[in-house]
Amino acid sequence: MIELAFILALATGSSQVQEVPPPPACRGAFETVDWQACADAAGQGTPAYALAMINLGTRAYIEGDYASAMSFYDKAQQPGQSIRSDLIFHTFRGDTYRHTGREAEALADARLAWLMLIEDPSVAGDPRDRRPIDDGLRFFVLVRILGILKTGDAALFEPARAMFIALPAESAEDLSNRAGALERLGEFDAALVDSKRAVDLQPDDPGALNNHCYILIRAGQAERGLPYCERAVALVPEVAPVRHSYASALAALGRCGDADRQLAEARRLDPSGALYRQPLACTPKP
Repeated sequence: MIELAFILALATGSSQVQEVPPPPACRGAFETVDWQACADAAGQGTPAYALAMINLGTRAYIEGDYASAMSFYDKAQQPGQSIRSDLIFHTFRGDTYRHTGREAEALADARLAWLMLIEDPSVAGDPRDRRPIDDGLRFFVLVRILGILKTGDAALFEPARAMFIALPAESAEDLSNRAGALERLGEFDAALVDSKRAVDLQPDDPGALNNHCYILIRAGQAERGLPYCERAVALVPEVAPVRHSYASALAALGRCGDADRQLAEARRLDPSGALYRQPLACTPKP
């Protein structure tokens, strides 16, 4: 679990909101604090309330509940107020904005996360908010923000991609995550190499199976991808991205009615997903 610092910058216009000590309900480790109780004790508009909403959003994000994460992140920032926190917060919130289709806000957080990642002096902030930066953290952040930077800021994307490609990835999880990032960049050949390695290392991992299926679809090889999607759905039928990949494979193969049913299931499981709201192109096969 990710714990965010109690030091949080809340600004209204050009003035800084005065920092006040958090109430007792807000003190403790991320895993032990009842963050809703903290928010109730602190009251809206206070740094402690914003922190509570951020940590509730972080927990929802880690659990894959983007709709709740977005709701909490929105509540953290009162009208006319901006929030500056640490690298992980801006990475998570930026990815949540991307997932829910709020592209401009996603780009603002992705830019900030990148500048924090390279320790740019313009975002130095309070030393207490800084995290030690190593290759693991670089990989963790870049997997989530690279696609956002590519579509929104070519000048930042190029050095970010160069850093990402140079990072090691040997575990099945890292290979699958790197493959997913490369797919979002449209680099399908390299993505397929990594996703196949991930499946070979963990042949029963639904995430690896789903990634490999979806990358094969995006590479124009839906017939090869379909069995991987079917295995992933059998393992985790209640996961929206898996249902969406399966729907995409079926649509590419001309099974339009089946594809529509699987896409509807993805929307039911995650109504916040902007990707799932997009219809899938499908030409029925005779």
